Amino acid sequence: MNRILPILFGFIFTFQSLAQPLRYTETVFKKADTIKNVEYAIADWLNNLVPLLDEYNVHNGESKTENRPLYMDIFTPHGDTVTKRPVILFGHSGGFLIGSRHNDDMIAFCDSFARRGYVTATIDYRLGMGTRLTLFPLKIYLTEENGARAVYRAVQDSRAAVRFLKHNADTYGIDTTKIYMAGSSAGGFVALHNLYMNEPGEIPDLALTEPSLGGFDTIGIQGYGAQFDAVVSMWGALQSTELIQDEQKPVLLIHGEDDDVVYFKKGTPLESSIPDYNEISFNVPDTYGSYCIDTALNNKNVNHETYFVPGKKHEFYGVGTGDWRENGPNEYWDTIHWKISDFLFDIFKPEADFNYETQGVSLTCFDITEGSRISEWDFGDGTKANGQEVSHTYAEAGYYKVKLTTCNENIACDTLTKTIQVGAVSVENSYLSDQLKIYPNPARSTLNISGINYEHDVDIIDLTGRTILKQTNIKSERIDISTLIPGIYILKVGHNNETAVKKFQVIK
Repeated sequence: MNRILPILFGFIFTFQSLAQPLRYTETVFKKADTIKNVEYAIADWLNNLVPLLDEYNVHNGESKTENRPLYMDIFTPHGDTVTKRPVILFGHSGGFLIGSRHNDDMIAFCDSFARRGYVTATIDYRLGMGTRLTLFPLKIYLTEENGARAVYRAVQDSRAAVRFLKHNADTYGIDTTKIYMAGSSAGGFVALHNLYMNEPGEIPDLALTEPSLGGFDTIGIQGYGAQFDAVVSMWGALQSTELIQDEQKPVLLIHGEDDDVVYFKKGTPLESSIPDYNEISFNVPDTYGSYCIDTALNNKNVNHETYFVPGKKHEFYGVGTGDWRENGPNEYWDTIHWKISDFLFDIFKPEADFNYETQGVSLTCFDITEGSRISEWDFGDGTKANGQEVSHTYAEAGYYKVKLTTCNENIACDTLTKTIQVGAVSVENSYLSDQLKIYPNPARSTLNISGINYEHDVDIIDLTGRTILKQTNIKSERIDISTLIPGIYILKVGHNNETAVKKFQVIK
């Protein structure tokens, strides 16, 4: 009995929650709890700053390093009882030189999505670029090697973060099959390279020159897969679109088409951000922005989503290197927020579906949704029930809108409503059908209505009870039925609480 009660109360809580906004699509928790300074790995950080460029985290070579921890801050829904939840890692901007997990946009994303029901985390990854330095004359060379190694270190860190979360899934209530990343700028680079740079042969040779950075998984907890299950790249890029092969994991690309920091098409990243000193030689290779990635994914027939905005530049939702500008987030913040929300939810939500059988005024319904764990039914007459197979007997024959709300193990839910006929309904004499006249009958492409001279609602229902066409608050006396296949249909016209019903035939 002691084991049954918690399960029972959990199901009661779940069914009560179904009356609220659907989890993951809207805010369902009042606040998020934050676990700060969670160490997920220890790695070698560059530790030989060039005084002229120390504020940009630029170092004299890469031979001198310091072993330091990598941290993440984890956000969870306050008071949540679900123990198997998707997780989103957010990666900050800053060109692999500056920025941190404390950036304004990263914290805001984590808090908001945690209150929707996700576990979220804002992560640090190793920053800094090595350089080649000459003293006479003084010259600082930032090269292809420096850029490639900076990206690769951050990719190693992202993989360590994934393995850490999988190893500690029970502690944080994580579904290890649903670990996603949303990255801004450099964070977008990290997300994309985690996904597409996934074979040992794809590791840049420059990352393995001395001092070698080693393989993908040389830091952190071992023994788990380290790819993200889906990524969102906001104004990110790839070092080469040749990395895109047959990976089918979902991708959302967000980019301003006039971005002059990480180019929307092909271009040299950061060239507008590097100080204009004669002593600095900036010679990193071009990268391939979201336009090029989109093209490559289309050529590979990989399903993905895009949100490209003409006339917009870098970080166009109202931040500068991740921190709010003077006026705070702009209108694009909410738009991007919702696009990320919809994109991720569509990946793991169930697709509600059910079958049914009728016998007289009795109805039996079967939830056939893949992965369904919880099923709640509304029979359309004020009666509800729970279970994957349920039965109900109506007081009288008629047409009823039966609604299924079904949820999977993550308590991600979907709904489906079908109009079902139970019992013998005399469609020619139901309700106020004497006032309703339809012609021609049989009809081909247009059905005419007469006898109702006020705004009304129209439903066309096939003989399985499925609503084929629905219009509300119309005055027109003609209905376009050109898309209907030949067969028998029921026309239902409603106004206030009055309903008129007629049967008609479509011919071709």
